[in-house]
Formats: sequence, structure tokens, C-alpha cells
Amino acid sequence: MKKMSDANFSDFENLFNSVIKIKGLDTAEELAQAFIDIIYEYFQESLVLLRLFSSVPYSALSIQDQKLVDKKANDSGTAHLYNDGTPILTLLGTRGQKSDWNERQKSRGFRCIPLASSKYVASLSMLSMQFREMKFDFGLCDKWDTMIVAKGRADEYSGMLYVNHAGIDKDEQGRMIVPHQAFVAENNIKTVLGFGGGYSNHPTIVTFFAFTNEILNKPMMKPFASLLETYISLSKEFVGNGRILL
Repeated sequence: MKKMSDANFSDFENLFNSVIKIKGLDTAEELAQAFIDIIYEYFQESLVLLRLFSSVPYSALSIQDQKLVDKKANDSGTAHLYNDGTPILTLLGTRGQKSDWNERQKSRGFRCIPLASSKYVASLSMLSMQFREMKFDFGLCDKWDTMIVAKGRADEYSGMLYVNHAGIDKDEQGRMIVPHQAFVAENNIKTVLGFGGGYSNHPTIVTFFAFTNEILNKPMMKPFASLLETYISLSKEFVGNGRILL
């Protein structure tokens, strides 16, 4: 175990070598969990929670996940915006200091995040900032079929979110970037990192978030982007064949 504030090139090289050795899995979800586990165990002294999400069409979700999305849609009065192809940013891998954070099925509020409309995405301070860093226009959520699916790829979108101090930093609208401040306070969350990317062979985007207990230097954390690119490369075949979820 090592602190992220002490990370150097050799640490990221070690992580890369561990990630590329992941074998014998059948879905992107299994690969995502293995990927998350490797990083969490390496930097466990600094990490409070790690999570990786992938956009998945509503029709490809499990019945359980669909019910979760349906409830959100009904509660928010947005059910009319949904169809089988609506992209749902779906939790694939999770690891953290609390046992409930180590099983995706135990996540309620963030297991499935609908990208049902640009207005809804804009209302989510942290995710909307992550998308801006990825150069992912919110309007694409309103035209997913014609702008993303029709293109058949999403690799033009990538970028890094850096929140220096989760208990202090606000967005341009004056909102806390990390909205759940009780979570921040209770778990001593400091710097939050987000990385995003997409596939060259499929209209799918991926986001990877790290909640830490340290104030971290932004330039030193940029190599995490290469780790996410490695995950995308390794999971490319799974995603292209529709084997995202278990």
C-alpha cells in the first residue's frame, strides 16, 4: 500500500503491468471490478472510494436495474423521456472503505444514472463538470441515437476532472461540485479525481472516479488517465460484443 501523494512513474508502471495481466473474464463488469480492486489495493492509504461507470442502453440493463431507473423516472416525472436506447451511466466496479461500497447491488442512488436529457445532466454538478472536461456536450444526451449511436464510437470524448478540496470547491453556478457534503464530511474526503473516455468501436462512454483523503497535486494524478485508457482497451472486445454486464 502507498499514498497517492507519494506516487511516481514507477507506481503507475506497476499498476499498468498489473492491469494488463487481468485474464479469464467474460464481461466488462468483471474486468471493471478487477481493475478497481488493483488500484484500490495499491493506493488504499489514500482512497476512500473508487467507482467506474459505463453507459449502457436501458434495454441491456438487468430487470433489477431497470426497476431502479423506472423509479427515478417516475419520481422525477421524466418517464416520457425514456426508451430502450436511453443511455444509463451504470456502475460496473466499486471498492471503498465501507463494506456496502464493495458490492454494486448495494448502491442505490448511484448504481444507475440516467442520461435522459441535457437538462437532467446539467442538474448534476459533479457529473456535468466531468462531462465538460471530456468535451462531451450535454445536448448529446438529447440526440444520443443520431449523434452517438449512429456514429458507432465515442472515443473523441476524454478528460480529467480535478476537485482540489471536495468540502470547499464550487462550480460556476455556486454549487458544491461534490453535492453530498454529508458523505464528504463523514469520510474526510479531500481531493476528488474523475477521468472519462470512450470506445473507438462502440457508442459507449466510461467514467472513473476516485474519492481521496489527501490534497493531491493535479499534474501528478494525470497518469490515471492512461490507466483508464488501458481498461478501455482491454474491455473493447467485451463492449463491442455486448458483454458489458454480468
